[in-house]
Amino acid sequence: MFIFGKKKKILIAFAAQTADTLFSQAPPALVEKHRLEKSKQATKQFHASVEDALMRVAQFKASEKPGIYGKAKLHLVFANRLKELGYPDEVANEINAYILTKTP
Repeated sequence: MFIFGKKKKILIAFAAQTADTLFSQAPPALVEKHRLEKSKQATKQFHASVEDALMRVAQFKASEKPGIYGKAKLHLVFANRLKELGYPDEVANEINAYILTKTP
């Protein structure tokens, strides 16, 4: 099972690293600029960053083949890490839901 032992640590580290990468590419200030000011440049950068995170998660799921509990843990850690980094709860949940529905 994927959720126990060394593989669990790999999964948690990957989820946190992906959230940190998203944070470095699209910090919460940029997300607020995208949401409130409707800046074209901020919107473009935000969407590119989310698509990059989506691609990373899809590749990880394809290579590691986590089970249902592993996928749930991945998305839980990812969303919680985004919230820790300062993203508003609704934004973190929207990003997580988008990635969850787009990756098998």
